[in-house]
Amino acid sequence: SGTRIEIMNDRVAAVEEFLRNEIKKEDLDLFISQIGVVSDWSAAYTPNAGPMDSVVSVQLTPERTRSAQQYVEDLRRKLTRNPDFSDLEFAFDAGGMVRSAMNEGKSTPINVRITGKNQAKAYKVASRIKAKVVKIDGVVDARIIQRLDYPEYVINVDRAKAAILGLNQEDVMRTVVSATNSSIQFNKHNFWIDPVSHNQYFVGVQYSEKDIVSVDTLLDIPITSPKQNAPVPLRNLVTITSTRVPSEVNHYNIQPTVDLTMGVTGRDLGHVSDDVNGVIAAFGVPTQDGGGWNPYDPDVTGDKKVPLKGSRIVLSGEYERMRNMFQDLGVGLVLAALLIYFLMVALFKSFVTPLVIISAVPLGLIGVVTMLYVTETAINVQSLLGVIFMVGIVVSNTVLLVDFAQGLRDQAGLSPDEAIRKAAAIRVRPVVMTAMAALFALIPMALAVERGSEANAPLGRAVIGGLLAGLVTTLLVVPSLYSLVVRDDRPAPRDGSLLAHKPEDIPSGPYSAGLGDEPGSEELYEV
Repeated sequence: SGTRIEIMNDRVAAVEEFLRNEIKKEDLDLFISQIGVVSDWSAAYTPNAGPMDSVVSVQLTPERTRSAQQYVEDLRRKLTRNPDFSDLEFAFDAGGMVRSAMNEGKSTPINVRITGKNQAKAYKVASRIKAKVVKIDGVVDARIIQRLDYPEYVINVDRAKAAILGLNQEDVMRTVVSATNSSIQFNKHNFWIDPVSHNQYFVGVQYSEKDIVSVDTLLDIPITSPKQNAPVPLRNLVTITSTRVPSEVNHYNIQPTVDLTMGVTGRDLGHVSDDVNGVIAAFGVPTQDGGGWNPYDPDVTGDKKVPLKGSRIVLSGEYERMRNMFQDLGVGLVLAALLIYFLMVALFKSFVTPLVIISAVPLGLIGVVTMLYVTETAINVQSLLGVIFMVGIVVSNTVLLVDFAQGLRDQAGLSPDEAIRKAAAIRVRPVVMTAMAALFALIPMALAVERGSEANAPLGRAVIGGLLAGLVTTLLVVPSLYSLVVRDDRPAPRDGSLLAHKPEDIPSGPYSAGLGDEPGSEELYEV
């Protein structure tokens, strides 16, 4: 902390040279390094906390031979083991703006947030948690964002001496700020009007940066007194002491926070987060509202553990968003299934027949899970969206099959067993064609052969697995359940009607049967 920016510039130049040698020339487009930050408005637009921080953005060519994730894995291993960079700490971000937006601006999927008034104790808790989580399989780039050891000089003004010269503490500090930064920081009334363009420019004075070389330069700043003509050196009025302060202070809901961030590689986010949860649980007790943990006081030694009042540990970030989204998708899926069920109850006028149709859903889920397991794809938001798509396709095919069987029973007087067998034989072609069309259309998405298409691969794989299982379910399982569950409890037809004849007495061939009251609702059936 506090490394001078010219030194950091040399270290970053060495990193850039290393990257230039490790990344293939045909894969590297450009890289831009943002080094340090000044305490001005620009600090709001960079994650850097001071001159010791740098962000190196690497742009690969569209025709690259390796993906960005592959380069990250390779560079993380080599940079960590390189003795030339043992004094540097690296963290990689290959998630882009979407991940950052889902994680409150942070670039990592897991963020352990410790809130509390005592920042020093919160930092100790974060350090102890970090020492444990780095041993978890899949955790990479674990680092504490805030630093508490930034070097700072404290200027103590001797108010008695300043008063003798007709000065107060504010007068002295304004002179120091003007020399080291700019008088424009507090005096914005001085401006100059260009006589040619008539543009207004703020006027500020300060020392040249190259002239500030040591603490003695600071102590030699002249202080102008209204009671004497000659300026007084700053060293006659102040004493300077060195100390350590936080490099930055972040707040969450007004409370100061310390953030421990970490990336995930080689394992899915859910299992890694569960392991991190287990580590955090050892450093605190669950809060009464269940929204996190109350950490133990790190300064209390021995077996006695005292909760730290006013402090809380919360596991947030992309993992929290994922859990909330999983819950929302689960609730939405259940509500959709209930809505479909009651709509079909009204359509078929039966509570049993819709259950036969809904039975295709859990069997389709078996296909989804099997496909994800075979392709080594994690259950994530994309795969859950694929489950919802799969449910819609499978249920629609099953509804058409059962509705067709119900129509045969109404118009031809067939028994449930005969009706479902006829319906399955007639509907096998459109059901198979619909499933195959969707399956072949989703194969490119599932293979993820293009750069960036791997994000949608879980969706395609989930739908394909559900379609394959749903196809077998629609043509084999659903007819069997329909034959077993549905009973022929309809009243006997009137004499002389088509339904009064036995099925074997009805001549084979096409005939028209209306399934609705609207004109043109007739369909052609082969009996």
